[in-house]
Amino acid sequence: MKNLKLFAAFALIFFGSLSISAQDFGVVNVEEVLSTFPEKANADKQLDALVEKHQTEIRKQQEALLAIERDVQAKTEGKSQAEIQGMMPQLEAQQQEYMTKQQALVTYQQAAAQELGERENALLKPIEDKVKNSINKVAAAKGLKYVMEKSLLLYSNGVDITSDVKKDLGIN
Repeated sequence: MKNLKLFAAFALIFFGSLSISAQDFGVVNVEEVLSTFPEKANADKQLDALVEKHQTEIRKQQEALLAIERDVQAKTEGKSQAEIQGMMPQLEAQQQEYMTKQQALVTYQQAAAQELGERENALLKPIEDKVKNSINKVAAAKGLKYVMEKSLLLYSNGVDITSDVKKDLGIN
């Protein structure tokens, strides 16, 4: 299996070098394009606001749990076992309240994560599609057969189309 992978790598390099020239190959720095894309900045602000909203609610629910813990600790501190035994109905009620609130927190966290994922997809997919379409358009106009993400390459002798993609998207 190892020899097969090695053979495939050498075959790709050998045959690939015969058919791919530097003029067929382009690179683009997608992160640079996205970081300067106004729509991406707006989407990031919306996502940050949603994250902050959920974090605030999660902190509020965590504080409610801590309040119950502190209350139980204050009520039982310094008490004898017999006194604590006499308080069991009240302590059990608080334990039940704690468990209910803890489950509500877990449910909220799951719903928040799902909402964030859906919102992120809804906001970023159209932006990613615009960038991808622009890359395709610029690559076709330059006659490129292949375009790679620039950050993935250690060395590139291909045409860098990052500035052309930004120009096509109306980014300065």
